[in-house]
Amino acid sequence: MSTFTIDSLGIVGTGAMGRGIAQIAAQAGLTVSLYDTNPQAVAAARQYLQDTFAKLAEKGKMSAEDGAAALARVLPCNALEDLAGCDMVLEAIVERLEVKRDLVAKLEAILRPDAVIASNTSSLSITAIAVGAKQPGRSRRLSTFQPGAADEGGRGDRRPVWRPRRG
Repeated sequence: MSTFTIDSLGIVGTGAMGRGIAQIAAQAGLTVSLYDTNPQAVAAARQYLQDTFAKLAEKGKMSAEDGAAALARVLPCNALEDLAGCDMVLEAIVERLEVKRDLVAKLEAILRPDAVIASNTSSLSITAIAVGAKQPGRSRRLSTFQPGAADEGGRGDRRPVWRPRRG
């Protein structure tokens, strides 16, 4: 079985779910690239993360240095193309099938062939989202629960390892 280590995560959508996922990924040591069609939403998400890391430091759940390092790993993106180097891109956008399908098609044109395209969908089938994709097998569901993980403390290096299913 081969493994694929994820060091960089792109997140499309900077609402509550996108922010929470970005927080956990940055705390785990991943480089996180944030993109949203609304540039002000990206700036607001990064400010939210800065405030969250500061609150966690105040509560003693992480050091101020760890909070600053986590924030430094969160990179704002101005264009979807800025996600091209990511090992995995997770969409946390509106729960509308056609919008998600359109995003998958755009990501396939941008990302390298071995990059994972993941969805945080809670109500749509990942198979339905991947319909029409050139490589539907690279699409995965990565569901998280609301709310995000604002109270989680830094827990060391927990980089996800991607193990593709064979068969």
